[in-house]
Amino acid sequence: MTRDIDQHLVTSDLQRQVAHWLAAARTFRDAEEFASIEAWKSVERDTGAPLRQQINAVVEELIALGEATQRVVAEAQRNPARIPAASTSVQRFRNRYVQVDTTLDFLGDAVNSRTSAPLREALTTLDRLAVSSMQGVLELARKPVPRVLVYQDKGTGASILRAGVRLWAPGAIMPVAAIKIVRHNLYRPTSLFHETGHQVAHLTGWMPSVRAAIARALKGDEKLQAMWTPWASEIGADVFAFLHTGYASTAALYDVVGNADTILQWPVGDPHPIGWLRTILGCAMSRLCFGDKGPWNALQRAMEAHYPVSLAEETLRPLLVRSKAAMPRIADACLSAPVPGLGGRPMTDVLDPKRVSPRALAELEHTAGAALWTSPAWRQREGIRIVALAGLREAECPETAPMWIERARRWFANQAEAA
Repeated sequence: MTRDIDQHLVTSDLQRQVAHWLAAARTFRDAEEFASIEAWKSVERDTGAPLRQQINAVVEELIALGEATQRVVAEAQRNPARIPAASTSVQRFRNRYVQVDTTLDFLGDAVNSRTSAPLREALTTLDRLAVSSMQGVLELARKPVPRVLVYQDKGTGASILRAGVRLWAPGAIMPVAAIKIVRHNLYRPTSLFHETGHQVAHLTGWMPSVRAAIARALKGDEKLQAMWTPWASEIGADVFAFLHTGYASTAALYDVVGNADTILQWPVGDPHPIGWLRTILGCAMSRLCFGDKGPWNALQRAMEAHYPVSLAEETLRPLLVRSKAAMPRIADACLSAPVPGLGGRPMTDVLDPKRVSPRALAELEHTAGAALWTSPAWRQREGIRIVALAGLREAECPETAPMWIERARRWFANQAEAA
C-alpha cells in the first residue's frame, strides 16, 4: 500500500510539473510577452516576418513536446512501470523550455531595445545601412543578402549573431543577422560595418585569404606571423569598416581600444589584435589610401606619446616595434587580399576606399549642402557616407566635435536641425 501511495505522489508531482512548464510555454505564443507592439512595429517586415516565423516554429515545437510529455505522464498514472519514462520526459521538456526561453529572451531583448520613437528611428536606419553595406559585395558574389536587426545594449564594443547560425533552442536557425550597437557609438556607428564585415567574410570565404595575405607580408618573421595570423578575422572586419567609413572607423576604434589597462596587453586567445597595433594598422590604411598627410598622423602620434612601447611587457616590446615597421606591408596585404566569392578580386574592387577619402566626403558635403542632413533622398542614397562624414568631422577637430555629435544624433533620429 505504501508503495502505491508513493507512486501516486510521484505521478501527481510529474503531472503538476508538466502543467506548470506547459502553461509557461503557451505564453510564448504572444510575441508581446517579450517585446512591445511598438517595438515590433518598428522592425521592417522583411526582418520581422522571418523572426516571428522562427519564433512561432520554436514555440509550437516546444508546446508539442509538452503535450507529448503530458501523455507519457498520464500513461504512468495508469501504469507505474512508465514512471521512469515519464520522469525522463519531464526533465527533457523543462530543459527544452530553458533553451527556448534563452532564445526568445535574446530576440525579445533585441527587439525591445527600441524603447522610444527617436531610438526606433535610429535603429531602423541602422538596419537599412547594415543591409546596404553588404549588398554590393554579396550580390556580385551571388549570395543572398541577409536582413539585419540592430539592437542597442551596454558595453564598449559591438557584436554580431550571424544569420544562419544555430540558436540555443535545437533546430532554431537565426533567420536574420542580429547586431549589437553600444550606446556610446549609437550615433557614430562605424562598428556596424565591422560586424557586417564578419557576415560578408563568412559568406564569401574571405578570412582564410586575409590570413594567408598577412602571412605572406610577414614572411621571414615567424614570431610576427604567429602573432598576426590568428587575428585575421577581426582584421578583415576592420578593413570592411574602413572601406565603408574611412578614417572615421579608425578614430572610433581607438576610442574603444584606448583603455590604459588593456591597449598594450596581449590576452591569450583573444581574436582581436592588440589595441595599439590595431590603431596603427587603421592609420596605415589611411595613409595608403588617402595620402601621407591627414588627421591619422596626429592620432597615431598622440597614442604613441600617451602609450609608448616602453609601457608594454618587456617580452612584447620587440614584437610591437617590428610590427610597426611592417605595418605598411600588413595594411597593403589586408586591402589587396583576394576574395574567393568575388573570383579572387580584392574587396577594394567593389568598395573603393577613395569614395570615403576626406576629399570625397568634402565634395559630398559641398554638393549636397544643408540638404545632406534633411533630405530623404540623400539619406537613402548616401547614408553610409553621411556616417563617414560625420565621424570624420567629429574626429579631426575636437573644438567642433560636440556640434557634429549633435548633428549626427539628430540625423539618426530624423529630427530637424536646431535653429
